[in-house]
Amino acid sequence: MSGIPTLHVLRYGRPVGRTFGRVLAALCLATGVTACGRADAAAQSKSTAKAQPVAAAPSTGQPAARDPDPDPLRELQTRADTSRLLGVDGAMWVVMISDFQCPYCKRWHDESMTKFRRDYVDRGKVRFAYLHLPLESIHPHARAEAEASLCAGVQGKFWPYAEAIFGAYDTVKGMTNVSPLLTRFARELSLDVPAFEQCRTSPAIRNLVTNDIRQATQAGVQSTPSFIIGEFLVQGAIPYPDFTKAVDSALALAKNRKAPGTAP
Repeated sequence: MSGIPTLHVLRYGRPVGRTFGRVLAALCLATGVTACGRADAAAQSKSTAKAQPVAAAPSTGQPAARDPDPDPLRELQTRADTSRLLGVDGAMWVVMISDFQCPYCKRWHDESMTKFRRDYVDRGKVRFAYLHLPLESIHPHARAEAEASLCAGVQGKFWPYAEAIFGAYDTVKGMTNVSPLLTRFARELSLDVPAFEQCRTSPAIRNLVTNDIRQATQAGVQSTPSFIIGEFLVQGAIPYPDFTKAVDSALALAKNRKAPGTAP
């Protein structure tokens, strides 16, 4: 299983997969024109239905205990997987499901990511993870970008690399071959470029993205950006003040569940 938690979420008020316990409420915000590719993601759910689970870190997000003779592909996958986690153990999860070529993902990133990290992640209130849902039929470079970001993560640079990709959004739109740009980002971030390029051809990285797609579609996510906020599914690049209301509501619910005497 991925180092990022399996997505235990609600869709339209119904549990998807295992639930956290008694369901009190579900929050689904209408996406309007603030999300990409609902129909495309639905089509992907058919193509990924038989995807194999990824063997990486356990659900705590911590690397698995090292084997005496570790599998190098497994280690590569674990480093890539855990590179896109932020925050402290034990905090409530917020998982972003995103596509680097989606304009609404870029909008949320540009308008909200810095504030969200400052207000919630850096203060230890939540733990944040980034899942990839590349909508390949409308965003032909999204999967290559996703895989490249994970390879940067292997070298500890997932977040700076993601920043570079979003920053080049307009440039990527007009490209037929994005590979030279992805290599340039690696060089500008002082990565080991030969190792980065070798990583991009690894089946372990491709399988990690496939696993992201499988998790997202099984959880009922059909557009980007979407967010798993505790037990809530929030879809679309909603304004930051509204996003904080969703996070605060989920935190209050999580706190209530932990209170002594609270029914499970």
